[in-house]
Amino acid sequence: MDYKTGIMGEHDSIEAFRALGLTVCETSDADRAIETLKRWADESYAVIFVTEELAGRMGSHLDDWRLRYLPVITIIPSARRQVGLGRQELRTAVRKATGIDMIGQHRPISEDETVASGESR
Repeated sequence: MDYKTGIMGEHDSIEAFRALGLTVCETSDADRAIETLKRWADESYAVIFVTEELAGRMGSHLDDWRLRYLPVITIIPSARRQVGLGRQELRTAVRKATGIDMIGQHRPISEDETVASGESR
């Protein structure tokens, strides 16, 4: 069976993926995105990328899809603004797998901390 890959989200975040051969669904509407997910799942899509901005609008509707074996739903950064969903999901997954919050909260490392750790610039 040949599997397909698709991407959905805002135009400026996804248009370049068309050149890579991905099926593109340009939308910022959560209801349209959910209908597209249902259709793509029936059409043998193995991987579906969703922009953070659209995933935020889809809310809990995306949760059921994330638990399925196929298609794999992956949240990617939006071009317009970062809402942190992808980072938070990675943080949660790592914490569940290891029992340790290895990613933690994002904060800049000061120059003093860099020097103290022995790293050079």
